[in-house]
Amino acid sequence: MDLVGLYRKDGITPTTLPNFADLHPKSGTKDLLVIPSEDGWFVSDFYLFHYLLSPKFPRPPNQIWLTCEDPSALVRKYHEYLHGNPKGDRRAVLDGERLPNILGAGNVRVVPRIDLLERYLSTLREQAAEATRCEEHLVLLFFGHGTPAHGIEVGDSILHMKDLRHLLQPMSSTTIFTTSCYSGGWLVCPDINQEQLNTTSITASGKDNESSSWTVSGSAGRASGSLAASAVLRCLIDAEDETQERTEHPTYLELSKSVYDCVKDMVTLGNSQQIYFSAENDEWETSYQPRLGLPLASYKDKWLSLRQVPPSPSPPSSTSSPELAKTGGRRLKRLKYLAEEYFAAKPGPNEASPNIGLHNCLRSVLNGATYPKEKVDSLTETTTYRLGAMYEADYLREQIGLKFPSIFSMETPLAQIENESCNPELYTQTWSLLLKRKICTTPIGIRLHFPKPLQYLTIALVESSTSWEMIQDQVEAMASKKKAWFRFIYRAWMGNRVAHDEGVMNSRRAFLEACKKLKY
Repeated sequence: MDLVGLYRKDGITPTTLPNFADLHPKSGTKDLLVIPSEDGWFVSDFYLFHYLLSPKFPRPPNQIWLTCEDPSALVRKYHEYLHGNPKGDRRAVLDGERLPNILGAGNVRVVPRIDLLERYLSTLREQAAEATRCEEHLVLLFFGHGTPAHGIEVGDSILHMKDLRHLLQPMSSTTIFTTSCYSGGWLVCPDINQEQLNTTSITASGKDNESSSWTVSGSAGRASGSLAASAVLRCLIDAEDETQERTEHPTYLELSKSVYDCVKDMVTLGNSQQIYFSAENDEWETSYQPRLGLPLASYKDKWLSLRQVPPSPSPPSSTSSPELAKTGGRRLKRLKYLAEEYFAAKPGPNEASPNIGLHNCLRSVLNGATYPKEKVDSLTETTTYRLGAMYEADYLREQIGLKFPSIFSMETPLAQIENESCNPELYTQTWSLLLKRKICTTPIGIRLHFPKPLQYLTIALVESSTSWEMIQDQVEAMASKKKAWFRFIYRAWMGNRVAHDEGVMNSRRAFLEACKKLKY
Protein backbone atom coordinates (compact mmCIF):
# COMPACT_ATOMS: atom_id res chain seq x y z
CA MET A 1 0.00 0.00 0.00
CA ASP A 2 1.09 3.52 -0.46
CA LEU A 3 1.21 5.11 2.85
CA VAL A 4 1.80 8.63 1.72
CA GLY A 5 -1.42 8.54 -0.17
CA LEU A 6 -2.95 5.29 0.98
CA TYR A 7 -5.23 3.24 -1.20
CA ARG A 8 -6.22 -0.35 -0.54
CA LYS A 9 -7.83 -2.89 -2.86
CA ASP A 10 -8.80 -6.63 -2.92
CA GLY A 11 -6.06 -8.46 -1.23
CA ILE A 12 -5.30 -5.30 0.76
CA THR A 13 -2.24 -3.68 -0.64
CA PRO A 14 -0.86 -0.30 0.35
CA THR A 15 -0.59 2.51 -2.19
CA THR A 16 0.84 5.96 -1.93
CA LEU A 17 -0.32 8.93 -3.94
CA PRO A 18 1.86 11.78 -5.15
CA ASN A 19 2.69 14.71 -2.97
CA PHE A 20 0.26 17.50 -3.81
CA ALA A 21 1.95 20.15 -1.70
CA ASP A 22 2.02 22.50 -4.68
CA LEU A 23 -1.78 22.35 -4.81
CA HIS A 24 -2.17 22.93 -1.08
CA PRO A 25 0.36 25.45 0.22
CA LYS A 26 -0.05 24.24 3.82
CA SER A 27 -0.33 20.49 3.29
CA GLY A 28 0.42 17.72 0.89
CA THR A 29 -1.53 14.55 0.21
CA LYS A 30 -0.57 10.91 0.47
CA ASP A 31 -2.58 7.82 -0.44
CA LEU A 32 -2.54 4.03 0.16
CA LEU A 33 -4.39 1.28 -1.70
CA VAL A 34 -5.21 -2.43 -1.43
CA ILE A 35 -6.33 -4.76 -4.23
CA PRO A 36 -8.45 -7.94 -4.29
CA SER A 37 -7.22 -11.44 -4.75
CA GLU A 38 -9.64 -12.96 -7.20
CA ASP A 39 -12.85 -11.01 -7.84
CA GLY A 40 -12.57 -8.95 -11.00
CA TRP A 41 -14.58 -5.99 -9.75
CA PHE A 42 -11.96 -5.23 -7.11
CA VAL A 43 -9.34 -5.11 -9.84
CA SER A 44 -11.56 -2.69 -11.78
CA ASP A 45 -11.89 -0.39 -8.75
CA PHE A 46 -8.17 -0.56 -8.07
CA TYR A 47 -7.06 0.52 -11.54
CA LEU A 48 -9.84 3.08 -11.93
CA PHE A 49 -8.51 5.03 -8.96
CA HIS A 50 -4.90 4.36 -9.89
CA TYR A 51 -5.60 6.19 -13.14
CA LEU A 52 -7.81 8.94 -11.73
CA LEU A 53 -5.31 9.83 -9.00
CA SER A 54 -2.19 9.67 -11.14
CA PRO A 55 -0.38 13.01 -11.57
CA LYS A 56 -0.82 14.98 -14.79
CA PHE A 57 2.95 15.30 -15.26
CA PRO A 58 6.02 13.35 -14.12
CA ARG A 59 6.97 13.79 -10.51
CA PRO A 60 8.70 11.60 -7.90
CA PRO A 61 6.50 8.59 -7.10
CA ASN A 62 4.77 9.34 -3.84
CA GLN A 63 2.00 6.78 -4.25
CA ILE A 64 2.21 3.13 -3.27
CA TRP A 65 -0.31 0.63 -4.65
CA LEU A 66 0.06 -2.86 -3.18
CA THR A 67 -1.52 -5.90 -4.76
CA CYS A 68 -0.99 -9.63 -4.90
CA GLU A 69 -1.97 -9.81 -8.59
CA ASP A 70 0.56 -8.92 -11.28
CA PRO A 71 -1.17 -6.54 -13.77
CA SER A 72 0.84 -7.99 -16.66
CA ALA A 73 -0.38 -11.50 -15.82
CA LEU A 74 -3.96 -10.22 -15.53
CA VAL A 75 -3.80 -8.66 -18.98
CA ARG A 76 -2.29 -11.81 -20.51
CA LYS A 77 -4.97 -14.01 -18.98
CA TYR A 78 -8.09 -11.81 -19.03
CA HIS A 79 -7.18 -9.15 -21.62
CA GLU A 80 -9.12 -6.27 -20.09
CA TYR A 81 -10.88 -5.02 -16.97
CA LEU A 82 -13.71 -2.54 -17.36
CA HIS A 83 -15.47 -0.11 -15.03
CA GLY A 84 -19.02 1.12 -15.19
CA ASN A 85 -22.54 0.08 -16.04
CA PRO A 86 -22.41 -2.87 -18.51
CA LYS A 87 -25.58 -1.51 -20.11
CA GLY A 88 -24.32 2.07 -20.23
CA ASP A 89 -21.06 4.00 -20.13
CA ARG A 90 -18.12 1.76 -19.19
CA ARG A 91 -14.41 2.19 -19.84
CA ALA A 92 -11.28 0.02 -19.91
CA VAL A 93 -9.14 0.68 -16.83
CA LEU A 94 -6.67 -2.19 -17.34
CA ASP A 95 -5.75 -3.56 -20.77
CA GLY A 96 -2.80 -3.84 -23.14
CA GLU A 97 -3.08 -0.16 -24.01
CA ARG A 98 -3.07 1.05 -20.41
CA LEU A 99 -0.50 -1.47 -19.11
CA PRO A 100 2.69 0.39 -20.19
CA ASN A 101 1.60 3.54 -18.35
CA ILE A 102 0.65 1.54 -15.26
CA LEU A 103 4.04 -0.18 -15.17
CA GLY A 104 5.81 3.08 -16.06
CA ALA A 105 4.30 4.83 -13.03
CA GLY A 106 6.54 2.64 -10.87
CA ASN A 107 4.18 2.68 -7.90
CA VAL A 108 2.35 -0.67 -8.21
CA ARG A 109 4.04 -3.25 -6.01
CA VAL A 110 3.18 -6.92 -6.38
CA VAL A 111 3.50 -8.76 -3.06
CA PRO A 112 2.90 -12.48 -2.34
CA ARG A 113 -0.49 -13.06 -0.73
CA ILE A 114 1.03 -14.51 2.42
CA ASP A 115 3.12 -11.34 2.96
CA LEU A 116 0.58 -8.74 1.90
CA LEU A 117 -0.81 -7.69 5.29
CA GLU A 118 2.63 -7.51 6.92
CA ARG A 119 3.96 -5.45 4.02
CA TYR A 120 0.92 -3.19 4.12
CA LEU A 121 1.24 -2.47 7.81
CA SER A 122 4.98 -1.83 7.62
CA THR A 123 4.47 0.50 4.66
CA LEU A 124 1.67 2.30 6.45
CA ARG A 125 3.87 2.73 9.52
CA GLU A 126 6.58 4.39 7.42
CA GLN A 127 4.27 6.59 5.40
CA ALA A 128 2.13 7.66 8.35
CA ALA A 129 5.26 8.87 10.12
CA GLU A 130 6.41 10.65 6.96
CA ALA A 131 3.00 12.24 6.39
CA THR A 132 2.98 13.50 9.99
CA ARG A 133 6.47 14.95 9.62
CA CYS A 134 5.60 16.69 6.35
CA GLU A 135 2.07 17.69 7.45
CA GLU A 136 0.56 15.77 4.57
CA HIS A 137 -2.89 14.23 4.15
CA LEU A 138 -2.97 10.44 4.29
CA VAL A 139 -5.53 8.71 2.08
CA LEU A 140 -6.22 4.99 2.49
CA LEU A 141 -8.20 3.03 -0.10
CA PHE A 142 -9.31 -0.56 0.58
CA PHE A 143 -10.79 -2.74 -2.15
CA GLY A 144 -11.36 -6.22 -0.78
CA HIS A 145 -13.81 -8.57 0.88
CA GLY A 146 -15.02 -7.76 4.37
CA THR A 147 -16.03 -10.01 7.27
CA PRO A 148 -19.12 -9.71 9.51
CA ALA A 149 -16.74 -8.84 12.35
CA HIS A 150 -15.67 -5.78 10.32
CA GLY A 151 -12.31 -7.07 9.17
CA ILE A 152 -10.97 -6.71 5.62
CA GLU A 153 -9.23 -9.52 3.74
CA VAL A 154 -5.63 -8.65 2.96
CA GLY A 155 -4.09 -11.47 1.02
CA ASP A 156 -4.34 -14.52 3.27
CA SER A 157 -4.92 -12.44 6.42
CA ILE A 158 -7.48 -10.11 7.96
CA LEU A 159 -6.95 -6.42 8.68
CA HIS A 160 -8.80 -5.16 11.77
CA MET A 161 -9.67 -1.65 12.84
CA LYS A 162 -7.34 -1.88 15.83
CA ASP A 163 -4.42 -2.46 13.44
CA LEU A 164 -5.07 0.91 11.84
CA ARG A 165 -5.85 2.75 15.05
CA HIS A 166 -2.45 1.90 16.49
CA LEU A 167 -0.68 3.32 13.44
CA LEU A 168 -2.95 6.31 12.79
CA GLN A 169 -3.44 7.53 16.34
CA PRO A 170 -0.84 10.30 16.15
CA MET A 171 -2.06 11.26 12.67
CA SER A 172 -4.35 14.08 11.67
CA SER A 173 -5.93 14.53 8.24
CA THR A 174 -6.64 10.93 7.27
CA THR A 175 -9.20 9.74 4.72
CA ILE A 176 -10.43 6.15 4.24
CA PHE A 177 -12.42 4.82 1.30
CA THR A 178 -13.41 1.16 1.18
CA THR A 179 -15.81 -0.97 -0.86
CA SER A 180 -15.72 -3.89 1.59
CA CYS A 181 -18.81 -5.60 3.01
CA TYR A 182 -19.76 -4.62 6.57
CA SER A 183 -17.22 -1.76 6.44
CA GLY A 184 -19.69 0.69 7.98
CA GLY A 185 -18.85 -1.00 11.27
CA TRP A 186 -15.55 0.87 11.24
CA LEU A 187 -17.46 4.13 11.60
CA VAL A 188 -20.17 3.22 14.10
CA CYS A 189 -18.86 0.26 16.13
CA PRO A 190 -16.10 1.06 18.65
CA ASP A 191 -13.21 -1.37 19.03
CA ILE A 192 -12.33 -3.27 22.20
CA ASN A 193 -11.12 -0.03 23.80
CA GLN A 194 -14.49 1.60 23.06
CA GLU A 195 -12.92 4.00 20.60
CA GLN A 196 -13.87 4.85 17.05
CA LEU A 197 -11.73 5.93 14.14
CA ASN A 198 -11.54 9.72 13.91
CA THR A 199 -11.14 9.90 10.15
CA THR A 200 -12.94 11.18 7.11
CA SER A 201 -14.37 8.02 5.61
CA ILE A 202 -16.66 6.65 2.94
CA THR A 203 -17.68 3.01 3.29
CA ALA A 204 -19.68 1.21 0.60
CA SER A 205 -21.84 -0.74 3.04
CA GLY A 206 -23.37 -0.62 6.48
CA LYS A 207 -22.18 -2.46 9.57
CA ASP A 208 -24.36 -5.52 8.89
CA ASN A 209 -24.84 -5.66 5.13
CA GLU A 210 -22.85 -6.35 1.96
CA SER A 211 -21.53 -4.05 -0.72
CA SER A 212 -22.61 -4.43 -4.35
CA SER A 213 -21.05 -4.40 -7.78
CA TRP A 214 -22.42 -3.74 -11.22
CA THR A 215 -24.00 -6.77 -12.82
CA VAL A 216 -21.74 -9.27 -14.52
CA SER A 217 -21.01 -8.27 -18.09
CA GLY A 218 -22.10 -10.76 -20.74
CA SER A 219 -19.09 -9.83 -22.88
CA ALA A 220 -16.35 -9.64 -20.24
CA GLY A 221 -17.76 -12.34 -17.97
CA ARG A 222 -16.89 -10.25 -14.90
CA ALA A 223 -18.45 -7.46 -12.85
CA SER A 224 -17.13 -4.05 -13.85
CA GLY A 225 -16.43 -2.39 -10.52
CA SER A 226 -18.49 -1.42 -7.48
CA LEU A 227 -21.53 0.84 -7.36
CA ALA A 228 -19.85 2.93 -4.66
CA ALA A 229 -16.73 3.62 -6.74
CA SER A 230 -18.86 4.69 -9.72
CA ALA A 231 -20.96 6.93 -7.46
CA VAL A 232 -17.90 8.64 -5.97
CA LEU A 233 -16.47 9.25 -9.46
CA ARG A 234 -19.76 10.61 -10.79
CA CYS A 235 -20.13 12.98 -7.85
CA LEU A 236 -16.53 14.22 -8.12
CA ILE A 237 -17.26 15.03 -11.76
CA ASP A 238 -20.48 16.81 -10.79
CA ALA A 239 -18.62 18.75 -8.09
CA GLU A 240 -16.09 19.89 -10.71
CA ASP A 241 -18.88 21.11 -12.96
CA GLU A 242 -20.60 22.85 -10.05
CA THR A 243 -17.38 24.58 -9.03
CA GLN A 244 -17.20 26.24 -12.44
CA GLU A 245 -20.60 27.81 -11.80
CA ARG A 246 -19.95 29.13 -8.28
CA THR A 247 -17.00 30.54 -6.38
CA GLU A 248 -16.93 27.96 -3.55
CA HIS A 249 -16.38 24.22 -3.69
CA PRO A 250 -19.24 22.08 -2.36
CA THR A 251 -18.86 21.08 1.29
CA TYR A 252 -18.01 17.54 2.29
CA LEU A 253 -21.56 17.22 3.64
CA GLU A 254 -22.97 18.16 0.22
CA LEU A 255 -20.67 15.70 -1.53
CA SER A 256 -21.65 12.92 0.91
CA LYS A 257 -25.34 13.50 0.29
CA SER A 258 -24.81 13.48 -3.48
CA VAL A 259 -22.89 10.17 -3.29
CA TYR A 260 -25.63 8.67 -1.12
CA ASP A 261 -28.37 9.77 -3.53
CA CYS A 262 -26.33 8.63 -6.52
CA VAL A 263 -25.95 5.07 -5.18
CA LYS A 264 -29.66 4.88 -4.39
CA ASP A 265 -30.48 5.76 -8.01
CA MET A 266 -28.18 3.06 -9.44
CA VAL A 267 -30.07 -0.01 -10.64
CA THR A 268 -32.51 -1.89 -8.42
CA LEU A 269 -29.89 -3.09 -5.92
CA GLY A 270 -28.65 0.43 -5.21
CA ASN A 271 -31.86 1.28 -3.36
CA SER A 272 -31.16 -1.33 -0.67
CA GLN A 273 -27.41 -0.65 -0.35
CA GLN A 274 -26.28 1.30 2.66
CA ILE A 275 -23.36 3.71 2.39
CA TYR A 276 -21.80 5.38 5.43
CA PHE A 277 -19.80 8.59 5.88
CA SER A 278 -17.79 10.23 8.63
CA ALA A 279 -15.96 13.54 8.87
CA GLU A 280 -12.75 13.91 10.85
CA ASN A 281 -13.44 16.02 13.96
CA ASP A 282 -17.04 16.33 12.64
CA GLU A 283 -15.96 19.00 10.16
CA TRP A 284 -18.79 18.39 7.71
CA GLU A 285 -18.99 21.98 6.47
CA THR A 286 -15.40 22.04 5.21
CA SER A 287 -14.90 22.17 1.45
CA TYR A 288 -14.95 18.60 0.15
CA GLN A 289 -11.56 18.80 -1.59
CA PRO A 290 -9.25 19.39 1.42
CA ARG A 291 -11.53 17.21 3.58
CA LEU A 292 -11.05 14.21 1.25
CA GLY A 293 -7.42 15.00 0.50
CA LEU A 294 -7.80 14.00 -3.15
CA PRO A 295 -5.87 15.82 -5.88
CA LEU A 296 -7.37 18.65 -7.89
CA ALA A 297 -7.66 16.73 -11.12
CA SER A 298 -10.02 16.82 -14.07
CA TYR A 299 -11.84 13.59 -13.27
CA LYS A 300 -14.27 14.08 -16.13
CA ASP A 301 -11.52 14.49 -18.73
CA LYS A 302 -9.64 11.51 -17.32
CA TRP A 303 -12.70 9.28 -17.37
CA LEU A 304 -13.56 10.28 -20.94
CA SER A 305 -9.99 9.67 -22.07
CA LEU A 306 -10.28 5.95 -21.24
CA ARG A 307 -11.28 3.62 -24.06
CA GLN A 308 -15.05 3.25 -24.15
CA VAL A 309 -16.54 -0.24 -24.50
CA PRO A 310 -20.01 -0.72 -26.03
CA PRO A 311 -22.85 -1.98 -23.79
CA SER A 312 -23.00 -5.76 -23.46
CA PRO A 313 -25.91 -8.20 -23.39
CA SER A 314 -27.03 -9.63 -20.07
CA PRO A 315 -25.18 -12.77 -18.92
CA PRO A 316 -26.88 -16.15 -19.29
CA SER A 317 -29.64 -17.00 -16.85
CA SER A 318 -28.72 -18.71 -13.59
CA THR A 319 -30.97 -21.65 -14.41
CA SER A 320 -30.43 -24.43 -16.91
CA SER A 321 -32.38 -27.09 -18.68
CA PRO A 322 -32.34 -30.68 -17.39
CA GLU A 323 -30.37 -31.71 -20.47
CA LEU A 324 -27.37 -29.65 -19.40
CA ALA A 325 -27.16 -31.52 -16.13
CA LYS A 326 -26.49 -34.72 -18.06
CA THR A 327 -23.22 -33.49 -19.54
CA GLY A 328 -19.75 -33.72 -18.00
CA GLY A 329 -18.18 -36.11 -15.53
CA ARG A 330 -19.59 -37.29 -12.24
CA ARG A 331 -18.15 -34.37 -10.27
CA LEU A 332 -19.54 -31.82 -12.70
CA LYS A 333 -22.98 -33.45 -12.74
CA ARG A 334 -23.12 -33.35 -8.94
CA LEU A 335 -22.15 -29.67 -8.97
CA LYS A 336 -24.92 -28.90 -11.48
CA TYR A 337 -27.55 -30.57 -9.32
CA LEU A 338 -26.30 -28.65 -6.28
CA ALA A 339 -26.29 -25.39 -8.24
CA GLU A 340 -29.90 -25.92 -9.33
CA GLU A 341 -30.96 -26.50 -5.72
CA TYR A 342 -28.87 -23.57 -4.53
CA PHE A 343 -30.34 -21.01 -6.95
CA ALA A 344 -33.85 -22.28 -6.23
CA ALA A 345 -33.24 -21.36 -2.57
CA LYS A 346 -33.01 -17.62 -3.39
CA PRO A 347 -29.45 -17.17 -2.09
CA GLY A 348 -29.37 -13.40 -2.61
CA PRO A 349 -28.45 -10.90 -5.32
CA ASN A 350 -25.81 -11.93 -7.85
CA GLU A 351 -24.20 -8.50 -7.42
CA ALA A 352 -23.70 -8.82 -3.65
CA SER A 353 -19.98 -9.01 -2.94
CA PRO A 354 -19.87 -12.54 -1.42
CA ASN A 355 -21.96 -13.91 -4.30
CA ILE A 356 -20.34 -12.48 -7.43
CA GLY A 357 -17.57 -15.02 -8.01
CA LEU A 358 -19.55 -18.13 -6.99
CA HIS A 359 -22.76 -17.21 -8.81
CA ASN A 360 -20.87 -16.34 -11.98
CA CYS A 361 -19.09 -19.71 -11.96
CA LEU A 362 -22.25 -21.69 -11.16
CA ARG A 363 -24.18 -19.95 -13.93
CA SER A 364 -21.38 -20.84 -16.33
CA VAL A 365 -21.47 -24.50 -15.22
CA LEU A 366 -25.23 -24.64 -15.66
CA ASN A 367 -24.86 -23.29 -19.16
CA GLY A 368 -22.32 -25.90 -20.25
CA ALA A 369 -18.93 -24.61 -19.09
CA THR A 370 -16.34 -26.97 -17.62
CA TYR A 371 -13.62 -26.36 -15.06
CA PRO A 372 -10.55 -28.29 -13.88
CA LYS A 373 -11.18 -30.94 -11.22
CA GLU A 374 -9.76 -28.76 -8.43
CA LYS A 375 -12.05 -25.86 -9.33
CA VAL A 376 -15.10 -28.13 -9.53
CA ASP A 377 -14.27 -29.56 -6.10
CA SER A 378 -13.87 -26.05 -4.67
CA LEU A 379 -17.19 -24.88 -6.14
CA THR A 380 -18.90 -28.04 -4.87
CA GLU A 381 -17.54 -27.51 -1.38
CA THR A 382 -18.68 -23.87 -1.25
CA THR A 383 -22.13 -24.63 -2.67
CA THR A 384 -22.58 -27.53 -0.24
CA TYR A 385 -21.59 -25.27 2.67
CA ARG A 386 -24.14 -22.63 1.65
CA LEU A 387 -26.97 -25.13 1.26
CA GLY A 388 -26.02 -26.70 4.59
CA ALA A 389 -26.00 -23.27 6.24
CA MET A 390 -29.55 -22.62 5.04
CA TYR A 391 -30.70 -26.02 6.31
CA GLU A 392 -29.02 -25.25 9.63
CA ALA A 393 -30.85 -21.92 9.97
CA ASP A 394 -34.18 -23.58 9.15
CA TYR A 395 -33.47 -26.39 11.62
CA LEU A 396 -32.66 -23.97 14.45
CA ARG A 397 -35.75 -21.89 13.73
CA GLU A 398 -37.93 -25.00 13.87
CA GLN A 399 -36.24 -26.36 17.00
CA ILE A 400 -37.09 -23.32 19.10
CA GLY A 401 -40.66 -23.27 17.78
CA LEU A 402 -40.41 -20.00 15.86
CA LYS A 403 -43.46 -19.58 13.61
CA PHE A 404 -41.90 -18.05 10.51
CA PRO A 405 -41.66 -18.97 6.80
CA SER A 406 -38.84 -21.31 5.76
CA ILE A 407 -35.56 -19.77 4.63
CA PHE A 408 -35.98 -21.57 1.31
CA SER A 409 -39.18 -19.72 0.50
CA MET A 410 -38.07 -16.15 1.05
CA GLU A 411 -35.45 -13.58 0.19
CA THR A 412 -33.77 -11.67 3.01
CA PRO A 413 -33.10 -8.01 2.12
CA LEU A 414 -31.98 -7.11 5.64
CA ALA A 415 -30.74 -3.62 4.70
CA GLN A 416 -34.04 -2.70 3.10
CA ILE A 417 -36.07 -4.07 6.02
CA GLU A 418 -33.87 -2.17 8.49
CA ASN A 419 -34.33 1.07 6.54
CA GLU A 420 -38.11 0.68 6.58
CA SER A 421 -38.32 -0.40 10.24
CA CYS A 422 -39.33 1.90 13.08
CA ASN A 423 -36.70 0.20 15.25
CA PRO A 424 -33.65 -0.53 13.05
CA GLU A 425 -31.38 -0.77 16.09
CA LEU A 426 -33.14 -3.97 17.18
CA TYR A 427 -32.08 -5.66 13.93
CA THR A 428 -28.51 -4.54 14.52
CA GLN A 429 -28.54 -5.82 18.12
CA THR A 430 -29.97 -9.18 17.04
CA TRP A 431 -27.44 -9.54 14.19
CA SER A 432 -24.58 -8.80 16.60
CA LEU A 433 -25.86 -11.27 19.20
CA LEU A 434 -26.22 -14.08 16.64
CA LEU A 435 -22.72 -13.30 15.41
CA LYS A 436 -21.30 -13.25 18.93
CA ARG A 437 -22.90 -16.61 19.80
CA LYS A 438 -21.68 -18.08 16.48
CA ILE A 439 -25.14 -19.42 15.69
CA CYS A 440 -24.35 -19.82 11.99
CA THR A 441 -21.56 -22.32 11.29
CA THR A 442 -18.76 -21.51 8.86
CA PRO A 443 -16.52 -24.59 8.42
CA ILE A 444 -12.75 -24.28 8.33
CA GLY A 445 -11.54 -23.62 4.79
CA ILE A 446 -14.51 -21.51 3.70
CA ARG A 447 -13.22 -18.06 2.76
CA LEU A 448 -16.33 -15.94 2.20
CA HIS A 449 -19.13 -15.62 4.74
CA PHE A 450 -22.58 -16.48 3.35
CA PRO A 451 -24.91 -13.78 4.73
CA LYS A 452 -28.40 -15.19 4.06
CA PRO A 453 -28.71 -17.55 7.11
CA LEU A 454 -27.65 -14.81 9.54
CA GLN A 455 -29.91 -12.27 7.85
CA TYR A 456 -32.80 -14.73 7.86
CA LEU A 457 -32.51 -15.55 11.56
CA THR A 458 -32.17 -11.84 12.39
CA ILE A 459 -35.40 -11.03 10.55
CA ALA A 460 -37.23 -14.09 11.91
CA LEU A 461 -36.31 -13.28 15.51
CA VAL A 462 -37.15 -9.58 15.34
CA GLU A 463 -40.44 -10.02 13.50
CA SER A 464 -41.59 -12.92 15.72
CA SER A 465 -40.63 -11.45 19.09
CA THR A 466 -42.17 -8.85 21.35
CA SER A 467 -39.06 -7.73 23.24
CA TRP A 468 -35.26 -7.75 23.27
CA GLU A 469 -35.32 -10.05 26.30
CA MET A 470 -37.38 -12.57 24.31
CA ILE A 471 -34.88 -12.43 21.45
CA GLN A 472 -32.01 -13.06 23.86
CA ASP A 473 -33.76 -16.12 25.30
CA GLN A 474 -34.46 -17.49 21.82
CA VAL A 475 -30.85 -17.03 20.73
CA GLU A 476 -29.66 -18.91 23.80
CA ALA A 477 -32.12 -21.70 22.95
CA MET A 478 -30.68 -21.81 19.44
CA ALA A 479 -27.16 -22.01 20.84
CA SER A 480 -28.21 -25.05 22.89
CA LYS A 481 -29.92 -26.78 19.96
CA LYS A 482 -26.99 -25.98 17.70
CA LYS A 483 -24.65 -28.32 19.54
CA ALA A 484 -26.35 -31.41 18.12
CA TRP A 485 -26.51 -29.89 14.65
CA PHE A 486 -22.86 -28.87 14.78
CA ARG A 487 -21.72 -32.36 15.71
CA PHE A 488 -23.64 -33.78 12.75
CA ILE A 489 -22.37 -31.17 10.26
CA TYR A 490 -18.79 -31.34 11.50
CA ARG A 491 -18.64 -35.11 11.17
CA ALA A 492 -20.23 -35.01 7.71
CA TRP A 493 -17.89 -32.23 6.58
CA MET A 494 -14.74 -33.87 7.87
CA GLY A 495 -15.90 -37.24 6.55
CA ASN A 496 -16.26 -35.74 3.08
CA ARG A 497 -12.77 -34.29 3.29
CA VAL A 498 -11.30 -37.60 4.41
CA ALA A 499 -13.14 -39.52 1.69
CA HIS A 500 -11.66 -37.27 -0.99
CA ASP A 501 -8.17 -37.18 0.43
CA GLU A 502 -5.69 -38.32 -2.22
CA GLY A 503 -3.86 -40.62 0.13
CA VAL A 504 -7.09 -42.21 1.29
CA MET A 505 -8.31 -42.71 -2.27
CA ASN A 506 -5.05 -44.41 -3.14
CA SER A 507 -5.23 -46.70 -0.12
CA ARG A 508 -8.91 -47.62 0.10
CA ARG A 509 -8.28 -51.06 1.53
CA ALA A 510 -6.05 -49.77 4.30
CA PHE A 511 -8.64 -47.12 5.08
CA LEU A 512 -11.46 -49.69 5.37
CA GLU A 513 -9.35 -51.89 7.62
CA ALA A 514 -8.61 -48.91 9.84
CA CYS A 515 -12.32 -48.08 10.05
CA LYS A 516 -13.12 -51.67 11.11
CA LYS A 517 -10.60 -51.42 13.91
CA LEU A 518 -12.11 -48.13 15.06
CA LYS A 519 -15.59 -49.65 15.05
CA TYR A 520 -14.63 -52.49 17.32
